[in-house]
Amino acid sequence: MEDQVYADSAKCPYVVGNIVKLKLKPVHSQQQEVTAKITKIFEPFTFSCAMVVNLIHSTSLLALNNHQVVLKIFDRRFATQFRRDEHASLHTTTDIERQYHQFVRDGGAANFIANYDASDDEEEYEWDDPHNEAYLQYGMQHFYEAEIEAYNILKDVQGQDIPCLFASFTLPSLFSPGNQLCDIPGVILQHIDGFPLGDISLHAPKEKWQSVCDDAISIVHMMGDRGILNKDVKTRSFIVREESEGSFNVFMIDFAMCNFRQQYDDETEWRKDKAIQDEEGAVGYVMEDSLKGGYTYHRSLLYTKLDREFKAE
Repeated sequence: MEDQVYADSAKCPYVVGNIVKLKLKPVHSQQQEVTAKITKIFEPFTFSCAMVVNLIHSTSLLALNNHQVVLKIFDRRFATQFRRDEHASLHTTTDIERQYHQFVRDGGAANFIANYDASDDEEEYEWDDPHNEAYLQYGMQHFYEAEIEAYNILKDVQGQDIPCLFASFTLPSLFSPGNQLCDIPGVILQHIDGFPLGDISLHAPKEKWQSVCDDAISIVHMMGDRGILNKDVKTRSFIVREESEGSFNVFMIDFAMCNFRQQYDDETEWRKDKAIQDEEGAVGYVMEDSLKGGYTYHRSLLYTKLDREFKAE
């Protein structure tokens, strides 16, 4: 029976038609379960597992029965891009999961993460599988916390420039429920029925391209003004939804790789990182090249100044 449990834990449950049961994070000391049926998955999985689900059993705390929403699940086992970046095997196995959960039970995982968190050493190490899984779980928790922090900062523009955050949740571990080293965190988000910014030429008339791309860059500026630096801005970071009468609304998504102004010791370091990441150019230059004359990128004074300050280095 134990082997079957570990085998199940190494098999991806995020496929169309499957049911997932989520435990909402407590609100006013209440914690309730939500049942969701997967209707669409966004592949490949990168730094989270994203999917559209239909909520078939909700709660008074989340009155969204029969609504389609997006789940972002920060599951180390199937975050393919993160695993690839960290040179871990792309998929866990029954044996790897067994070793990892023994590492957790023995206290080794907690000690490893505590020592890693306290260290300033950025040297890369070659760890064995249990250490790799502990590090990946630690990374997933940080991605989840960054996503939550960004949504909290941007609370007043949810549903306008970014999706609404409805709730956060965990998928409790079969092995050690309530343990952050085993539980899987995630968020329930508004489903924006639209198309990626990079596909605008397929979905919108040419006369709309300039204004839509400029709107995407305006969202980048708004986030920067609020002390958010997104280290993973791409054209797929924006969903465009067609509204009535041929107008289009742009939403930015994916905030797991955000840094925040308060994490920086001084303004110079913050501005240097902004220059290096060049969030504006990641939209403007790419869309100008892609649309071949259908969009003209006008670099802002802010990023022109950052170029002068830091890119000459």
